[in-house]
Amino acid sequence: MAKQITCECGYVIRGNTDGEVVQGARDHMRADHPDLLGKVSDADLLGWIEEV
Repeated sequence: MAKQITCECGYVIRGNTDGEVVQGARDHMRADHPDLLGKVSDADLLGWIEEV
């Protein structure tokens, strides 16, 4: 089952594992929301993952 996080900006980060989604979310934040990098923890990201 695939996993994803949908960013509040509408960007969807998908992966097959939690780790892939978290890394994708970090990459997205680094590129588009650098102010959030230090504010959002991996635990936060893991809580936002949905199975699709």
